[in-house]
Amino acid sequence: ALVGHSGCGKTSLSEAMFFDTGAATRLGRVEDGTTISDWDDEEKRRHVSINTAVIPCDWKGTKINLLDTPGYADFAGDVVAAVAVADAGLVMVDAVAGAEVGTELTWSYLTERNLPRLIVVNKMDRENANFDKALQSLREHFAGTIVALQVPLGKEHDFHGVIDLMQMKAFVGPKGEVQDIPANLKAEVEKARTQLIEAAAEGNDDLIMKYLEGEELTPDEIQLGLSLGIRAGSIIPVACTAASANLGVQALMDALVHLAPSPAESAPATAIKSNTGESVTLGQDANGPLAALVFKTVADPYVGRVTFFRVFSGTMHSDSRVFNGRSEAEERIPQLFTPRGEQHINVDVVVAGDIGAVAKLASTVTSDTLCDKANALQLARPNYPSPLF
Repeated sequence: ALVGHSGCGKTSLSEAMFFDTGAATRLGRVEDGTTISDWDDEEKRRHVSINTAVIPCDWKGTKINLLDTPGYADFAGDVVAAVAVADAGLVMVDAVAGAEVGTELTWSYLTERNLPRLIVVNKMDRENANFDKALQSLREHFAGTIVALQVPLGKEHDFHGVIDLMQMKAFVGPKGEVQDIPANLKAEVEKARTQLIEAAAEGNDDLIMKYLEGEELTPDEIQLGLSLGIRAGSIIPVACTAASANLGVQALMDALVHLAPSPAESAPATAIKSNTGESVTLGQDANGPLAALVFKTVADPYVGRVTFFRVFSGTMHSDSRVFNGRSEAEERIPQLFTPRGEQHINVDVVVAGDIGAVAKLASTVTSDTLCDKANALQLARPNYPSPLF
């Protein structure tokens, strides 16, 4: 779930990620109303996100389901819904403003669900942008070991890439060309890398012993330590980007693939059996009992009511039947599809861990669970804020 204060560049980042994976031939702009995420007429007119958009990106053999959420507090319900079906949070911060009110609000939603998180400091190419100040602001506002994952190349208008402290390589320009670390930055990079390695070592008893004994950790061990710490919520790594200029985005996607938990590594979901009230634990298993949480319902002028869901267990098939425990009604599932902004890509199955959508369900609404009739389950409903009006 991509979350943060309004105007910090979430939609620009999702657009850059979508473009870098080769799914789009040109980079859309929020100001021009040409992004994949903001496809609604009202979003194009106001230049802000109103709905959560599902943006699937395939990066180096891994599918990243990015949920681009609105930043305005008016649409907080969409943020809560996205967090309810995400495996991790990507918290976006403005490099000039640092942590803001919206940052704190969305952080609290992630904390409510104990979701692992990473931070990205965006708009590094703006005047007065300062990565170190933004990092300090985050440490003052939030608990945990908040540690730099990258070092920026250049400042403000001269920002042109990042140095990845795990790979110890520089990613330069909009294409993320891999280069060696500039000689004048080696001392700063070594200092930042030492802090990252210390954080990684704390994530595992064996690694901390090895580190304290003076042995050097291998790149794989650093990655393992960081991954374990992120999953435990004790380590929060910080990357930096200039999303609208497509700088630092490829290195960020590498970090997401290597460090963010996959559905298989996420905490298991808990459901209630409808007939007995018994609590059951569901592993993210495609062969397990079906349990899919509906997190969004929209009215499409062409296909009617569209239901967005995340499968926590089992597999959803096109042209099948499922059961809704709340309405106690059987639903016919027509053609499933993967949402990509306003595009619909038809698929035959949606497996545990993935997000899909289906049109024209008769009695299913947001927060319902779709399951097998023989094994009726109810997943935990998201805790939405009270409406103001």
